[in-house]
Amino acid sequence: MTRRRPPALVALAALALVAIAPAAAAQEPFPSRPIKLVVPVAAGGGIDTAFRAIAPAWSEKLGVQVVIENKPGGGQVLGSDYVAKSKPDGYTLLAPGVPIAFNTALGRKLPYDPIRDFTPISHVVSQPLLVVVNPAVPVKSMAELFAYAKAQKAPLQYTSGGIGSYGHLWWEMVRAREGIDGQHVAYNGIAPALKDVMGGQVPLLIDAIVPSGAQVKAGTVRGLAIVASQRAKSLPDLPTLSEQGYTGLDAAPFYGILGPAGMDPAVVQKLSSTLQQALATPALREKLQEQGFDVVASSPEAYAKLIRDEIDRWSKVVREGGIKVD
Repeated sequence: MTRRRPPALVALAALALVAIAPAAAAQEPFPSRPIKLVVPVAAGGGIDTAFRAIAPAWSEKLGVQVVIENKPGGGQVLGSDYVAKSKPDGYTLLAPGVPIAFNTALGRKLPYDPIRDFTPISHVVSQPLLVVVNPAVPVKSMAELFAYAKAQKAPLQYTSGGIGSYGHLWWEMVRAREGIDGQHVAYNGIAPALKDVMGGQVPLLIDAIVPSGAQVKAGTVRGLAIVASQRAKSLPDLPTLSEQGYTGLDAAPFYGILGPAGMDPAVVQKLSSTLQQALATPALREKLQEQGFDVVASSPEAYAKLIRDEIDRWSKVVREGGIKVD
């Protein structure tokens, strides 16, 4: 004959199970399911290229798949805002480019704060800038370019990836220092800008090494300098600015990983350490370098400092240059 438990004991047992369930869930190892990595631009650009190369190696180190999801729009604002408002459990991350700092430097009204509303994971890679001209422009060095610009009766036209892009703000900084007059020709993206420089409609372009570096190799544009501390593996014959006697102008578009604010420090450490392990893989490093990227793999603290420093640096350029985006 089966003895029935007293109702009080049954109730206590049920309460114990309820208490154990959350504890078991809290102890679930991270990660235990795929991680969504939001790339806030359309497929095919520099950021997308870099993180599609990185994702498989990072997935291997994490033990779960890192799934790329493109959310373009609003100068990276749409995808960034999506992640800022996501649950801070480490399963939704952001792979932003320079707009994480530039949108603030340009005075854009944002639905998030780039410092307060995100958790830095790592500065992953940087991408050098290139200074290129149409082959018909009679210059082969930065000194010749500056002399050529000063000799023109009209401001020297130049283009970039768009108003407020890294190339735009960097050349404005250079112009101010070198005393050069110029006119920015704005395009909606780098593809039409590069096309018109190749076609001779605009003489000068400042852009990241991807995709313009491929056109330097092909001879459709002439490279004058790489804006980096050392020559690029993908363009070994192109000298740096410092090699040509110009210092204090180095700057580079940067890509990193952020999560929503309020993430568990242990989860941040797991994501950061496995990402650094993936980026230390010789095959991945070589692939990224051949594509034109410089591998950084910084700490979360270093990435947070970079974003703050870039906001401060380019806010000054925007303010002094009277640059407006709207």
